[in-house]
Amino acid sequence: MGKRALFAWYAINLPDRRGKNAMLIRTIGKRTEHSMKIIALGELLWDCLPGGREIGGAAGNFVYHALQIGADARLISAVGCDRSGDALVRELDARGVAHYIQRSARYPTGTVEVTLNARGIPQYDIMGPVAWDDLQSDVTLVSQLRQADVLYFGSLVQRYGPNQRLLAQLMSLLAPRTKILVDINLRAGHYQPATVHFCLRRAHILKLNDEELPLIAAMFGLPRDPIAFYQQLRRQGRLEMLIYTCGERGSLLLRGDERHRHPGVKVKPVDTVGAGDAFTAIASVMALRGESLASINQAANQAAAYVCTRPGAMPPMSGTYGRGRTLRQA
Repeated sequence: MGKRALFAWYAINLPDRRGKNAMLIRTIGKRTEHSMKIIALGELLWDCLPGGREIGGAAGNFVYHALQIGADARLISAVGCDRSGDALVRELDARGVAHYIQRSARYPTGTVEVTLNARGIPQYDIMGPVAWDDLQSDVTLVSQLRQADVLYFGSLVQRYGPNQRLLAQLMSLLAPRTKILVDINLRAGHYQPATVHFCLRRAHILKLNDEELPLIAAMFGLPRDPIAFYQQLRRQGRLEMLIYTCGERGSLLLRGDERHRHPGVKVKPVDTVGAGDAFTAIASVMALRGESLASINQAANQAAAYVCTRPGAMPPMSGTYGRGRTLRQA
């Protein structure tokens, strides 16, 4: 059977220039029936927000938003043998998130205490160790990794030794074609220079923000300018693309000799939890499909802005994608 192109749609409500809600529907890429298999290895947890708990975790958020635009994405994580873990798995199933969730008899389900300032910017108190800090290399995990065309992981999942050792071992299982997508999240007290170096050395696509870049530059004597930073890593390693976000000031995408800046989409945030993960998911999936940097930047900024206007990291997304199907509702 020949490949048939399928168009992905992303529809969100954002205020127009007059302050009124306008439905923005974007064709944000196309895929084929032989689309790439994306595996995200990492966090699944409860974000305990002032208004109540919400499903979250960078890897889980990434897969949720990647699925909204038709990616073949799956989450690998762990929860405890407890009611909180049972509830998280039910939430994933309700959202249609493909997953392999291990059960830890040693550690509880992950939680993060989230406080918000007046602008909705979060501060995180991340509990640990928890179930996703101790992922196990079992038959299912190894089988999934061997089939992956893309592997996603972040710096936070490497905060303790067991996952550091696991990721180092898993690198040898990946097929030569496998692209590695790394999202650096430098949470105070939850990273080490060695794990950040591992991320920089392995990434084909790297995502970081304007608060993280100066810290990384100081660690390794790298340029603080994002363009010079990207060019040096590109020369020294395997880096192909840098996704650089600047909060409400937009983003910069760098791929090869191309670059594109976006000023951001202005909204009144409820909270910004998960906005970066939504941006990473949209941007990386579109990049893997070969979309232009301009279209990637526009769609990713719209998606991140929408997430900011809703509580939690996995809000219901409206619109259609693929063969006229409705985007999954939470």
